[in-house]
Amino acid sequence: MIISFFLITINQPINNLEEWLKVIDNSFIAFNSFVELLFGYFKYIFFGILLIIGILTLLSLRGTYFLERIRYSKEEKLEDNPMTKPRLILGTSYIIISFGILFDWFTYFLIVVLDPLPDRLIFNFIQLSDTINLFDLNRISDISQVIYPYEKTIYYIVALFSLGAIIDITINICQIINARKSVRKYFFFLIGGIVDGILTGFTTCLPLFL
Repeated sequence: MIISFFLITINQPINNLEEWLKVIDNSFIAFNSFVELLFGYFKYIFFGILLIIGILTLLSLRGTYFLERIRYSKEEKLEDNPMTKPRLILGTSYIIISFGILFDWFTYFLIVVLDPLPDRLIFNFIQLSDTINLFDLNRISDISQVIYPYEKTIYYIVALFSLGAIIDITINICQIINARKSVRKYFFFLIGGIVDGILTGFTTCLPLFL
């Protein structure tokens, strides 16, 4: 859809500044529609990712169980393995969270819980610029207050990075708990996701899932 729009635009002559501004405005609208469609699909993709991670984590416990039966005596229980309970909790939690994302109740829960956190620092950096006053910044940082298409585009770009932070944190927590070798690199990735979330906001992308 977006490619077709740009092809049509290129083939049409643009004679004055007003037409150029209209083309740019329509480009922002096309991009915004694409991002909204992307988040609509990604809600179900994210549900599938979490569900698969949860199921695979629980299934991995079956293999762990048989290995522990061989390694230890029959009197010892599987719970003696210190990683059994964390994996069981992780697998069950991811399955519950996946359905919470699908039916929106966990998304609302995250918005309420994470909203008081001091994040979205990237908007503070934008505020330092003399070209954007505080009133414009309030509109850009709140999707419900946007007026112009470019304001929504800026919000959506930040929301994409916010989504990346959530995915980064989700996957790396799973990797840390399930890893059998060094987990140092996953801790670095996890810290990177947290920094990304602080900059762009952990709740910036969540309203787009609803």
